[in-house]
Amino acid sequence: MRFGKSIRTRLIIGFMAVMLPVVVYMLINNSYARDIVREKVSETYRNTLDIYVGQTDHNLSQINDYLYKMSVLDSDVGLLMSFPMDSDGYTLTKIRIDAKLNRDVGVYNLIDAIFLYHKNDIIFGTDSVYNDTKNIIKSHMDTMTTEENLLLNDQHTWEVRADERLPGRFFLINFIKVSEGLYVGAMIKVQDINKLLSIQWSDGDIGHNGIYLFEGDRLVQPLTENPAPLELSYRISKEPYESLTDRKTGDTYLVMNRMSNMVNIAYRVVIPEETLLRNLLFFRNATLFAPIGFLAILLIYLVFMRNMLFKPLHELILGMKKISLGMLDVRLKKNKSLEFEFLGNTFNVMAEQIKTLKIDVYEEQLRVKQGELKQLQAQINPHFYMNSLNIIYNLAALNDTESVKKMSLHLADYFRFIMKANRDTIMLKEELMHIENYMTIQKIRFPDKLQCTFEGMEAILDYPIAALTLQPFVENSIIHGFKNRRQLFQIKISAEMESDNGFTLTISDNGIGFAPEVLEKLQNKEPLQEGESSSLGIMNVMHRLQLLYGERMSITFGNQAEGSGAMVIIVFPKRIEGVKADV
Repeated sequence: MRFGKSIRTRLIIGFMAVMLPVVVYMLINNSYARDIVREKVSETYRNTLDIYVGQTDHNLSQINDYLYKMSVLDSDVGLLMSFPMDSDGYTLTKIRIDAKLNRDVGVYNLIDAIFLYHKNDIIFGTDSVYNDTKNIIKSHMDTMTTEENLLLNDQHTWEVRADERLPGRFFLINFIKVSEGLYVGAMIKVQDINKLLSIQWSDGDIGHNGIYLFEGDRLVQPLTENPAPLELSYRISKEPYESLTDRKTGDTYLVMNRMSNMVNIAYRVVIPEETLLRNLLFFRNATLFAPIGFLAILLIYLVFMRNMLFKPLHELILGMKKISLGMLDVRLKKNKSLEFEFLGNTFNVMAEQIKTLKIDVYEEQLRVKQGELKQLQAQINPHFYMNSLNIIYNLAALNDTESVKKMSLHLADYFRFIMKANRDTIMLKEELMHIENYMTIQKIRFPDKLQCTFEGMEAILDYPIAALTLQPFVENSIIHGFKNRRQLFQIKISAEMESDNGFTLTISDNGIGFAPEVLEKLQNKEPLQEGESSSLGIMNVMHRLQLLYGERMSITFGNQAEGSGAMVIIVFPKRIEGVKADV
């Protein structure tokens, strides 16, 4: 619905509503004219093919008549076998017959050879190589004049045969029985028939032709080497012609098939559609001029409207979108149009006012955020204070003055760190030194029961983090995980670099792990009840990390294998260049 309300869309729709009917009419008229011309030209080509096929069949029928007359009416052919083959009469008759056959080969230009065949002698006339033709006639007639094959020969239908010795390989042959053992016949090369067919189609300039052996309604085998311009089915259509499209090139072709009545061969012609319409190029271009002119007018119209209306509107809308995304430095350029100049000036004034107001609000929010961070840091300081006094009290009660002195030194370092913890950020190595002080104090309380190790910290010791980010989790591990006082309680803090130049800190122990209900609350970021976090402020740490890093950091709570301890995983983002820890 919003698309239809656009000024640009309505102007274009209005223009096209006027011009489109005219263009549609021109296109329909052009298509109708093309169909009429295609039909008429294709009808002409169909008639040409029908005439050629009919003429070829007529020539084959005439050759049959010639063979029949020679077998019945020619006196020399009738007398030939009455002479012994080694007699002078046979030789003179053979010479006269040979002269006739060579003369008649020239009369019937389609014939490659006319022959008189006997298994002991062959008389023939030919325009091809003499010995090859003689060998071909003998080898095929020896096969075709067996008793079984003679029963299949009706003396009217020509037979397609193949011989590698013959140019083009395939040929047509037919023969008529003269007397017992004597046959008169003719042989025609298929490639000679195809040459005459190619002349009709300008040797491929108009179309592509070929001759095929067929059985029933299918083409069985190509008899010529003229490749079609596209892959065709071997099925013979019952329609006068087919219109097919090449899937690879998109070209359309007219395909015609005609079958011979004298021999089981079919003629196929493939004509590109562009050939059908070749002489209509001027008419087609003239018909298409109107749509092209329409497109040119539409383009000029759109360019004019773009500069006058669409471009200023687009700049105004784009400026509003940028303002909505917080890009408050956007300003519109002056426009020559009076209306858009007024809109641009008003927009620039409003953008400046919004920028000033947003800066004031941002600075106020920043002050509130920093105040919250200081307050959250201050909430952590008392947690360890009471535990430390309790440890010193117990040591004093035991009169262990050395431990009290050692405890006092480490406690002094601990609180010295706490007094500096009001900084926004410290270096990671300072946090780790603070954890070592804390662990030393706890080891005084639990000798030989606690161990804390660091792994993989070398590359990130100078990374700025919030003060007291890790120590509360270490303290929480001791209070909640250190239940079995008989075995060594181990805490491990390890670092692993990420592919985006950030890193992951993992705090794990071998204690009893988080209770299921506490773990569920931590994972859902729900507040813990007093005692579940031992007032160490885990949610406090989570809140401070969120304030400092926002969505760029994540913290995950979980347990290791059953009964093997708790695990806290903190993902820190990539260090921003120029940001350093507070000193």
